[in-house]
Amino acid sequence: MKNIKIGTTLIIIGNILYITYIYFSKSGSSNFGDFFNGLLLGLSIGINLIGIILTVASIPKNDNWK
Repeated sequence: MKNIKIGTTLIIIGNILYITYIYFSKSGSSNFGDFFNGLLLGLSIGINLIGIILTVASIPKNDNWK
């Protein structure tokens, strides 16, 4: 059950980072801005994938679903 909560939390954090990326991508373009936007997008995708994998992998191990 602990891994499901951690996975869900990671998915939520990844979505918050993606919303932050969308908010900051509308501003002017500079080298630092492009780097920061790429970093936010990469972290958002990575954290979402880790959260999804952790959640899906821990569901069959949970005995409370029966």
